[in-house]
Amino acid sequence: MLRGLGRHILRRSRVLRFRVKRAVGLTDRPTLVVYPGRVARGRLQILGRVLEDEGVFDAPHSNSTLRNLWLTFKRYETDEIGTARVRYEGPAGSGVLLSDREGYVRLNIETAHLGEDAAPWTPVRFHLETAKGYDFAPVDAEGRARVVSPAARFGVISDIDDTIIHTGAFKMLRHWRIVTANSPEARAAFPGVSEFYRALCDGAAGPETNPVFYVSSSPWNLSDIFERFMAQKNIPAGPMLLRSLSDDALGWLLRRHRSHKDGAIDELMADYPDLKFVLIGDSGQKDATVYASAVERHPGRVLAVHIHDVRPEGDVSTEVERELKRIEAAGVPTTLGRTLEAASAHAEAAGLVAAGTHAAVLAEVAEEVGKPTRFGPFPVIVQP
Repeated sequence: MLRGLGRHILRRSRVLRFRVKRAVGLTDRPTLVVYPGRVARGRLQILGRVLEDEGVFDAPHSNSTLRNLWLTFKRYETDEIGTARVRYEGPAGSGVLLSDREGYVRLNIETAHLGEDAAPWTPVRFHLETAKGYDFAPVDAEGRARVVSPAARFGVISDIDDTIIHTGAFKMLRHWRIVTANSPEARAAFPGVSEFYRALCDGAAGPETNPVFYVSSSPWNLSDIFERFMAQKNIPAGPMLLRSLSDDALGWLLRRHRSHKDGAIDELMADYPDLKFVLIGDSGQKDATVYASAVERHPGRVLAVHIHDVRPEGDVSTEVERELKRIEAAGVPTTLGRTLEAASAHAEAAGLVAAGTHAAVLAEVAEEVGKPTRFGPFPVIVQP
């Protein structure tokens, strides 16, 4: 009831704010953001959003704390545009979509004419044509959907914050400078991630044979930073299943992760019934508990669980270890470490990655650990 009341109040305040902005001529031109989608069970699914362009998405990198705080505020304080008309065109067909009151446009169409040669990605073009109350030139945006090759042996489901990107999400106030950084250049990848994830995705049909899906409690407001970060760090791209602040702002503020991640994992398991998965997460956001439940709900579908240990030195909690034992009791191997050393060793021994991957991950870790970042030496402890 409280969640519904909160959404109602938020919607009414947005309507009032738009009327005031329009009355004083402070509206910005509309823009269209398109997130990576996927093809599954004969359907192509892509999510997009129509927003006022407040200069956040293409803002240049800045070392100014005050500017980054302002840009972060604007990134979360989005002005959504409802009933906007968006046309799409691609190999699977064409048509028109209308944005909902939160600005989202959802493309979900059959892909009967989409062949296997479309893998690993099929393009879809979007055109923002009209938006009530705005006068602007049409906006074009390129989208793409992940097509899984029949040659895929397995898939990867990975968290983002503190799994591949150092965000300090488990200690938000302590690491506020990292959390509020508004550009991918200001963020650091954990050493070994690039080598390990590329090795997992390699296969008979090329470097993106095995798909990776990023399931995170982070909001869609950060998706462009994640996409650009992965491209810069040579980390394989994949569809992201993030959280909508419009639907669950209270849950995000209270740091509730399980319901969103449980649902996203179940959705992927259903979408790709012939794939087994490797699950990768961290110790800071209940990923071990989430993955233990997933192993029990989907017996035989999980090949391994790898948890990045980001607990502070001296933390004596044993919850993560208990959950990993629960996973192992179901017959699924696990690793827990400050680096991906154990994870890459297991994957190579299990034949999930090519020979030499473990050595390549160790080399990347050795090169990066201790290297200065904008916020001090990289916070990874190499365990003997």
